[in-house]
Amino acid sequence: MGMEKVKAILEATKMDFEMHDNFKIRIKKLKTKAASISFGTRVIRLNKELVNDPEFVTYLIYHELVHYKLHTRFHSYEFYKLLNSKLGDGKVKYIEKKIHRKMLEANHINRSFD
Repeated sequence: MGMEKVKAILEATKMDFEMHDNFKIRIKKLKTKAASISFGTRVIRLNKELVNDPEFVTYLIYHELVHYKLHTRFHSYEFYKLLNSKLGDGKVKYIEKKIHRKMLEANHINRSFD
């Protein structure tokens, strides 16, 4: 997926959160993380192994913007409540499982989460 599509997903997600802050997107090889956000610089880093799937990109941007909106690095009850309210209760766990599988595959690790 090209950077323009990733930026379009970011803009749509920002609108959903009614955010007006500017964010930068960086696509990098991340060995252990799917994505991260810097609160200070507002840079969202996405794992290059995951950016070819629009469902993953959408989820990861929502996930990082929830961190930003709540200004927390933790996955609290409030974090998942907001994330689930945006993406749907069952969808979050389903996509997280798919992302974990893809990351294990990308790092040549054979494990199952079933």
